[in-house]
Amino acid sequence: MEDQLRDLITQICQSQNPSPERQKVLNRLLILIQQLPGLYRSSHQNYPEAFNRTLEWASKNIQNFQPGSSWEKSFVIWINGYLKWRVRDLYIADNKYENESIDKPINDDEGQSTTLGEKLPANTLSLLEMKIAELQQAKRQRQGIAVQEYIKTDPEEKLKTSHPRKHPECNCHVLAIRLLLEEKRISNISREISISNQTLYSHWKRKCLPLLQEISSKFGEQP
Repeated sequence: MEDQLRDLITQICQSQNPSPERQKVLNRLLILIQQLPGLYRSSHQNYPEAFNRTLEWASKNIQNFQPGSSWEKSFVIWINGYLKWRVRDLYIADNKYENESIDKPINDDEGQSTTLGEKLPANTLSLLEMKIAELQQAKRQRQGIAVQEYIKTDPEEKLKTSHPRKHPECNCHVLAIRLLLEEKRISNISREISISNQTLYSHWKRKCLPLLQEISSKFGEQP
């Protein structure tokens, strides 16, 4: 894989951009990336979205990749540096940290609009990620404990009263406990309560997640 990776990246960087030849080699590289050992993974349900956006970023910035003694190891580090930011953004619930998103718009030295992710190299991304993690760790721990307790008790019954029509058993209280606290799969839950995967997933994404984010933000604002 080391030689294959080196050959593909070299061909891409030496090809005219844009060109059919370059795109063909680039497609082969994107397939190879998915097979790389050590690639960062996440159990977040929207991880595929983060991964796809990472592939788009890699396609646009492959010429900026600087290999080390091992092309494979340094390339995985380069990809993971951006991918971890994408996954981190999926978990952001507190708008106070919105300005630290990798999509934050900034101007480059020539006054052109770009984003934080486009400007920063992989090693800088890793350092920033560590710094942000340090700043947020204590608060996230307190917030996480408070949100877990809220999910368990649902004191205002906001979660219990949110469910698809004719399916009160598929309410956000049940789903939050099953998915977040018990870490069960959607397919298993749908069989338990006799509802289609699509209906369950749609309600979870459109209703439950925004509700949980609202609850999470409320606890996050507490000192």
